Amino acid sequence: MLFLFLAISATATATDITFRSPLNGSQAVGVLPLEVSTTISGINRVEFLVDGTLVGAAKAPPWRILHDFGTSDAAHAITARVSFNGYRSTTSATVLTAALTAGETMNVDLVEVPMRVRAGRSPKPGDLRLREGNVEQTIRDVRADRGPARFVFIVDRSLSMGEGRLVAALDAIDREAGQLRADDRVEILLFNQNVQPIRSVARAERVSATFRNLAPSGGTSLRDAIASIASSVRTYAFVITDGGDRNSLIDEETALRRVSGTKVVIDAIVLGGDTSFLERIARTTGGTVARANTETIRGDLHRMLMDINSRYTVVYQSHGNGSGWRAIAINSRRRDLEILNARKGYFAQ
Repeated sequence: MLFLFLAISATATATDITFRSPLNGSQAVGVLPLEVSTTISGINRVEFLVDGTLVGAAKAPPWRILHDFGTSDAAHAITARVSFNGYRSTTSATVLTAALTAGETMNVDLVEVPMRVRAGRSPKPGDLRLREGNVEQTIRDVRADRGPARFVFIVDRSLSMGEGRLVAALDAIDREAGQLRADDRVEILLFNQNVQPIRSVARAERVSATFRNLAPSGGTSLRDAIASIASSVRTYAFVITDGGDRNSLIDEETALRRVSGTKVVIDAIVLGGDTSFLERIARTTGGTVARANTETIRGDLHRMLMDINSRYTVVYQSHGNGSGWRAIAINSRRRDLEILNARKGYFAQ
């Protein structure tokens, strides 16, 4: 058996591994996919190392991860280490990326665009055309798996959320939070005229029980609450409110600017009242707005979470545009691919 193991190990070599990204001699700046294809059978795991440090692993094809190289202009050694034959055998391949030479510059404004599509097969970068302002951009990746994310439930507890609205909102969160992944981060933010500190929600916690003695009261600072959750990590925010805003200190433009330049997607469930601001901020960030009542809140939240779990994220590195508002337009290059919803733009410093 020892001889058989050695023979199997010797049948796979570095020549059986082909780097698809990055290519040997290319430059690696910002977030890039690390991806290989291979003719080796019975693969258990592909680990990726950058300059000798393990940065991630893929356990199923495509053999790919994303890695952030930051803004460094240095060269890197990228290694793919393939384990197969029940983890008893390994082989590896390495490519070397090039450093930026004197006088070279590269824009590393990485942009992630949440997108919802209707298609017969999953979209790939070549299936889409993306323009930022008047400049066409090169799409680096289209990700089908949303990965672990931060979920924030922004719940209005003002006086107008009486007559069972607040109770129904908290109950819907309890009932639908089961759709979230085990590695998702869940938080809740309550507001009336005051925005309360954001609070983590434990996996087994029922927020309807935690806040069962909370009585609706006070005014509404909707814009202040939404602006307070701006984040540099992928965040899905669900606003449940009567739609009014009588007490916010910031105006609509300020709230929109604070959120649209971040990785936050806003969805809203509105129980009556004005929806114009929520429609605008949801459309800009790639979210949706639903009108509801106490009987339909749960169904609307269910559909929104299902939608997020099936979304794609388009990744590109912005170039050719200055600071300020950058409008994004994504079009399909395929007849059988329909783009239903996508982020419309963002503010850049």
